[in-house]
Amino acid sequence: MTVEPVNRQSLLERRSLLFSPEPRLGWVFRDRWSFYTPFTEPGPQPQRLPEYLHQQVVATEQAARQRLTRTLPLSISAFVVLAAFSAYAAGAHSLGKTPVPLGSLVLALICLAPGAVLTGIAVSARRNAREAYELARRQTHQAYETAMRDWRARRHHHAANEQGAANARHEWGAVPRPLSRQRLDVFGGTLWGWEALLSTYGPSALFTGPLLVIDLSRELVCGELATLARAARIDVDTQLLPAQLPQSSLLSGLGTRELVDAIVESMYGGSPETARAERSMDDRILTKVCDELGENVTLARIGAALRALMGEPDESPALDRDERRHIAHELFSVEYRRQAHANLSRIESYIHPIEQLGADQTDRPSGFLTCIALDSHARNVRSELLTDLIVQWVTHRVAASGNPRPSVVVAGADELARRHLERLSDACERRGVPLTLLYRRLREVGAEMIGGGAVAFMRLGNHEDATHAADFIGRDHKFVLSQITKNVGGNESHTDSDTTGAGDSDTISLSTSIGTSTNWGTTRSAGTTRSGGFGLFADRSTNTGDSRTRGGGTSETDTRGESRAVSRNWSSAYSYATGTNWSDADTAQRVHEYAVEPLTLQHLPDHALLLVETRPEGGRKITPVECDPAIVTLDRVATTPLPEPPPHRSAQHAQPPPGQAGMPRPPQWAAPPAVEPPRTQLPYAPGPPPGYQTGPRTAPEHQQQDRQAGQTWPRRKPPHKARPEADDDGRQGPPPLFGRGDGQSGTSDGR
Repeated sequence: MTVEPVNRQSLLERRSLLFSPEPRLGWVFRDRWSFYTPFTEPGPQPQRLPEYLHQQVVATEQAARQRLTRTLPLSISAFVVLAAFSAYAAGAHSLGKTPVPLGSLVLALICLAPGAVLTGIAVSARRNAREAYELARRQTHQAYETAMRDWRARRHHHAANEQGAANARHEWGAVPRPLSRQRLDVFGGTLWGWEALLSTYGPSALFTGPLLVIDLSRELVCGELATLARAARIDVDTQLLPAQLPQSSLLSGLGTRELVDAIVESMYGGSPETARAERSMDDRILTKVCDELGENVTLARIGAALRALMGEPDESPALDRDERRHIAHELFSVEYRRQAHANLSRIESYIHPIEQLGADQTDRPSGFLTCIALDSHARNVRSELLTDLIVQWVTHRVAASGNPRPSVVVAGADELARRHLERLSDACERRGVPLTLLYRRLREVGAEMIGGGAVAFMRLGNHEDATHAADFIGRDHKFVLSQITKNVGGNESHTDSDTTGAGDSDTISLSTSIGTSTNWGTTRSAGTTRSGGFGLFADRSTNTGDSRTRGGGTSETDTRGESRAVSRNWSSAYSYATGTNWSDADTAQRVHEYAVEPLTLQHLPDHALLLVETRPEGGRKITPVECDPAIVTLDRVATTPLPEPPPHRSAQHAQPPPGQAGMPRPPQWAAPPAVEPPRTQLPYAPGPPPGYQTGPRTAPEHQQQDRQAGQTWPRRKPPHKARPEADDDGRQGPPPLFGRGDGQSGTSDGR
């Protein structure tokens, strides 16, 4: 068995469809067969034969039976009697006794002729009735077969048209990112779900402009997006912090004032109100230090300057001797340094873990896709300090960016302070920058930020989070989730098998058996009986016997056998299989309808996303979205939203075109019926209803003639007018009993 390997190049080419215009969040499924219009024209029904034909057959059968059983036997009997009498008379005449009675012979023939004629007429009428009935039955059957063929042809044509229309429709349509609000908040989801969402949304966002991804999940959920972008030959700049602190360009592009603001805001991100005095003092210290350092301001030089102000020993080469002495003795007075020692120590302890940020930075090219991610190490102080510093840098970059402005995605926004997120959101909204925030939980910061933009929900495992989400959506809303979310999956297997063997079989068997058997024996027996008695023992019997048996046997068997078997088999098999299988279950249970309850949100699939949008007229619109990027490799997937569905045609009985009705024209009979069918007497019509006749009316011409002849109105139609109407060719047609006179409607047998 040999299986051709799957064409991976075609799959990669289909993955390139992810890089298409109009940013999308995923796809929505719409069954292409939901617009199928069934063929509702009822199938033709066999026509019932006219009743008069059957009555005609029965009547002629009875008449023929009566003539054959009564009329003809009586005529024959009369003929026989008269013929016998004539024969007797002829015999007597030959003897010369009486004259020949010719009248008897003529009378016998007269008695026989009417019975024979009537019987022949009856038999002929029966034969004609049977032939007419059989002809009608045959023509009716042919008409039914013709109508059935035409009906099946129309049904096949309808099915082919619907099949072609269904095959031309897309089943997956893109769900664009909401453009009414620049911000999109996504709550919940697993790491796999986030990775799929970024891989689906990111390529479409890159098609319209640069993209900046801040990955705070510590699990590199942006890795697949970066791989897809590199495969598409897009410049990608990936920075993994804090592992790549010296090479990072995190603070590049910030001026002295912006750098000071970023450091101070990241230090007091959680409690701005209670530490306003400390913030002000820290801002003054950092501003003074940075102004003293001149244009070459780095975190390493700032940390060395702070240690010089505190009088701490420092051997770092960031400051030379003169700079260190000037900062330590001339920048602040001794009293101010004594009072600000706590602030100096706090600022230095914050900067010290990240002093190497950008120390070895060279002219690093900026990427069209920039991914700044925290590595997967355990949470530590450096990663927490970098988290707030990153969002400050992004905010300043967005505020200072020109055209084209990058789209921003923050994965793990739970780590950021609310006011930092609001500042970033305001900056993006003011400049028209799409901002996407991914929250793991719907609590604290996420619960305070919900509703500021478009909202989407993924799996919320915690019950409290799911309850808050259900309250936000509304308990009465329902959504339909395609089962493709659970049934679309990848299965990739590689099999390599090589088997070689040889076999030969040779069997020889030889057997010889010789046997001899001898038996002999001798038997001898003798006996004596005596009887007598005396005295008290009158009767006495004595028996004496002697028996001898002698025998023997000899048996000899000689068996020889020889057997040899050699077996050898030849076989060779090579099997190689490589395949990628994507399954799309299309069954009667394709969809599940859920009420949006907390339990439902807790059990959403990994790649399911509920997009909640606020309607301008009020209320919310819920759209279930499939954000699995592998859907683009399926068939009938559109990179644009699905068009509006065509108007649904109600299931009505299709009217066949002229000449193609359920039954063709009534068949033409070969001969007129033997007997006239029964006619229904016309009822007496007293005239039009009251109120319809406003004055005397002139009677028709034939009524005036009838009145002159003394006849009453209305006159009855002539008998020949009640006969079935003649067709165009003048031949008699069937009576108007064909069709559906029985009141029963046909049903289609092709459904």
